[in-house]
Amino acid sequence: MSLLIFFGEDLPEGQILVQHNCWYRPVKTKVKAHLTLAQVAGYRKAVYGLPEKHYPVLFQHPEYPHVMISTTPLSSFIEGRFTPITDWKIVMRQLKAWLDGKDGIAEIDCSMSVHPAFNASEQLPGDVEKKAFDANAAWFDNNIFFEQGDKIGVFEGYVSGIQPSGRQSPRPSTRCDCTGEATMIPALDWALNNSFPARKTSSQIMNCLFNGGKLADTDPASPTYGGLYFYENLPVFYSDDNCRASISCILASELTGKLDYSENILRCLLSILRTTGPQGFRQGRLNNPASFSDGKTWQDYQNEDYVEYRPHYQAYMWAAFLQAYVLTGHQNFLDKAKCAIRMTMKVFPKLVWTNGITQEYARLLLPLAFLVQIEDTSEHRFWLRTVATILLENMAECGAIREMMGDLEYGKYPAPRSNEEYGTTEAALIQQNGDPACDLVYTVNYAFIGLHEASIATGDDFYIDAENKLADFLCRIQVKSKSQNYLDGCWMRGFDYELWEYYGSSADNGWGAWCVESGWTNTWIAATFGLRQLKRGLLCRKNAEHYRHIFPEIFREMQIVHKAFTPKSTATTVAPGAE
Repeated sequence: MSLLIFFGEDLPEGQILVQHNCWYRPVKTKVKAHLTLAQVAGYRKAVYGLPEKHYPVLFQHPEYPHVMISTTPLSSFIEGRFTPITDWKIVMRQLKAWLDGKDGIAEIDCSMSVHPAFNASEQLPGDVEKKAFDANAAWFDNNIFFEQGDKIGVFEGYVSGIQPSGRQSPRPSTRCDCTGEATMIPALDWALNNSFPARKTSSQIMNCLFNGGKLADTDPASPTYGGLYFYENLPVFYSDDNCRASISCILASELTGKLDYSENILRCLLSILRTTGPQGFRQGRLNNPASFSDGKTWQDYQNEDYVEYRPHYQAYMWAAFLQAYVLTGHQNFLDKAKCAIRMTMKVFPKLVWTNGITQEYARLLLPLAFLVQIEDTSEHRFWLRTVATILLENMAECGAIREMMGDLEYGKYPAPRSNEEYGTTEAALIQQNGDPACDLVYTVNYAFIGLHEASIATGDDFYIDAENKLADFLCRIQVKSKSQNYLDGCWMRGFDYELWEYYGSSADNGWGAWCVESGWTNTWIAATFGLRQLKRGLLCRKNAEHYRHIFPEIFREMQIVHKAFTPKSTATTVAPGAE
């Protein structure tokens, strides 16, 4: 944080500056600091002031004011990627002026080592979207995919913490959602660029997902049979993760023409369907074995009268059910999705929200757009327009979708309400509504694919214009970097569209503003660019005859109730970033 006296009105007291992974030397003498190190809640301002524990990092010697002391290496602000760069330039200009013995502000010329591809106003080249997709596909190939024999694994991404060298550490573990979602990228690379290695890679990723022995429940006697693990060897089954992976694999299969894993995909979808209540809502996650104690089976969840108006967990499950209905004709997929969507739209916009309300609106777009394509009624179009309208009220002129929190009564993870709460749990990317941040893990990514599908479903300029505007914004903020080339071509989590740099409150435990999520963020943004190039939607119909042929036997297998199940694992914990 800065203090007013030394830096002037441009950097007032209480302003937050970020020095990632800051290390410092403790000071025993009481001094009057120009910069102070502390854990504070806030976006650009420390809203609760300084906590009791705070440490001076820049101050003048109390007896020799011509001596300036820094207890941390401020000179590495470019290499260490300090942020916001605008504020750090003020710090450096004032320090230079002080060293030069001048009263005015010195000039500092510097640029970020990791920066957006384009500024907010420069003219974009005509092929910018194709180049954005190709750059992200190369990023996956070079940094995210890894070989496991005849399989290709998918790293989760990179942590938010930035070392003094500017380096971010990888997340080397694998998750079902990131793995499944990643199948789309090489499949689209094949469809757009005729890359035979990419076609093979897509299939190898699916092999890792379903046959790798770490991410899929392959025990027919298990109540979660066919489902996909949250993390490798961690039998926690999230409805939205399983369903996004399934939707992605269906698209990848259609694009590559390789249907080797159709049975696995159907088992996964039926695993979720059979644990979904009669009204089309499912508990966000089931743990195996904890959720099946006292003789419970999957049938208990199928009969459970469970309702939660929380699109974060439910919406992509409904989208997957609608996709499954198109391919299999199984009526239960359609009935449960329609019932739950209708109930949700009756209470809309009073939704349970996770890290923000805009993410809940964004996730609703895809199932509603699918529903319009399946049953094009005035009511379904009205639902879609209603949700899109309230979401787009938060679209800035540059195309960014401002992150917003909803009614705290319905919020699960709002902004921290004290300095002590900062970084202890999941949280919003903003501190208060109006902070100019957009969230590329929870909101913008899903808004992009949702608006694209709405454009395909309706042909309405209302959606097309919004989609184009968001596409323009995402092309501009794709990461460019030579010094940190493992980030070149990706999108990170939090972007401030006024500062025009990646920035946000990093209160969300384990998932700060600079994290890079291979699945949720990069797959859906890149896949939408790819689908735009192909001039097609996400909903797949091509292989319906094949799926309908194999469905009856898979369905029969998944209807068996095994009551004497002995789990192989007793894992009950989950990684940070999951409830």
